[in-house]
Amino acid sequence: MDDNAARPVKSRPGGLAPWQERKVLHHVSEHLGRSIQIRDLAGLTGLSVGHFSRRFRGSFGLTPRAYLIRRRLEYAKTLLMQTPSHLCQIALASGFSDQSHMSRTFQAIVGSTPTRWRRERAPHPTP
Repeated sequence: MDDNAARPVKSRPGGLAPWQERKVLHHVSEHLGRSIQIRDLAGLTGLSVGHFSRRFRGSFGLTPRAYLIRRRLEYAKTLLMQTPSHLCQIALASGFSDQSHMSRTFQAIVGSTPTRWRRERAPHPTP
């Protein structure tokens, strides 16, 4: 997975402590293909959900939900390029509830369907 997707934006006052950032990033990376609840991430840091969400945004520049979606899309892109797996398998491996959910999210954020995105980036055979 792309390490840049996991990096927080430049530390700002009011963000998570470095140990909290590391703990949350590790948990997200380890459980990306499963359901990740914000309350579970908050519990890892010892903060309430509301306080965690504010601090998370201070560290990463995104809400926890937006960050998770971004990470899942980046992982899905990696799988689209590196495996011949079907979209339904990629969707589940990336933590989306189903292929339709991944496709709608992909289209809304990336601006293309997963199939078209994959096709446009597939290596072309040499003549």
